[in-house]
Amino acid sequence: MGWAVLAMSATILAYDQVLFRPLVVWAERFRVEQSASQIVGKSFIYSLFEGASGVRRALSPIGRMVDHLARARLALPDGLTRAALSTGGRRVISIVWFGAVAMMGLWGGYALLRFEAGVITVRDLGEVLANGGLTLLRVSVLIVLASLIWTPVGIWVGLNPRLSSRVQPVAQFLAAFPANLLFPAVVYLLVHFHANPTVWLSPLMILGAQWYILFNVIAGASAFPTDFREAATMFHIHGWRWWRDVMLPGVFPYFVTGAITASGGAWNASIVAEAVSWGATRLNGSGLGAYIAQMTARGDYPRIILGVALMSLMVIAMNRLVWRPLYALAERRARLD
Repeated sequence: MGWAVLAMSATILAYDQVLFRPLVVWAERFRVEQSASQIVGKSFIYSLFEGASGVRRALSPIGRMVDHLARARLALPDGLTRAALSTGGRRVISIVWFGAVAMMGLWGGYALLRFEAGVITVRDLGEVLANGGLTLLRVSVLIVLASLIWTPVGIWVGLNPRLSSRVQPVAQFLAAFPANLLFPAVVYLLVHFHANPTVWLSPLMILGAQWYILFNVIAGASAFPTDFREAATMFHIHGWRWWRDVMLPGVFPYFVTGAITASGGAWNASIVAEAVSWGATRLNGSGLGAYIAQMTARGDYPRIILGVALMSLMVIAMNRLVWRPLYALAERRARLD
């Protein structure tokens, strides 16, 4: 396990330094600011290619080809385009599309009910709903806690360019690192200290997903216009008012994006985090993820489908009832134009 963690760490570090770090440095040239940046990002790979005139000449044909393809127009025939852009054409396309989706949904629902009929009982429904409620509670509490911790930290890091240049690569590494590689070690510690798995397995769900909140808030604070911050300083906006009226609205769209990603990651991680093992030792923390993992180990397809269907419905409901309204609020009230 140690060798696997070491190999994964080396791979992610090399991937970041060779690909993403040069892209981050290159992207700085497209940042629009009224004042000059105090800290200029650096990348050995970017500097190497920037100063290599021979490499630029060798790659220039590829660059011209990519530029030509990027500027090429992909257009439908004129008659078909006019028909598609007309009100009647759009209506027909919408009716055909939504009709096909509705038919596929009805067929899938009928096939699911037929497959589940005679196997799933009321007791099974009660069990899966109770497990789903437990996992929903865990995801909600963990997202709130991660937000309370990492939002102020992300703003502090993002507003400090020198600190951000050091912390952001770490955040990228942690976001890319598969947290489930560490699960066996956590199980060993829980067994060693006789901890309650129902409580202490819960943080495993957010172990890898929490970094998306931090990473996106850092990006939002780093992209916050410097002239806005200078204006807040000139008007003596400090303390809680500075958080409420300046920074929290400024990073809110980025926070919502990170929270949505972290929530999805937590739901996915529940399948491997609520029921984990270390050798012959197995711990079960209950929840919908543990239910799906147990049914998968048994090969019980009807109950696997039941658990996956409920998780899908709960994720969709959470997106519709929580995240979509928050995203719309961010677009409407906290967008920097």
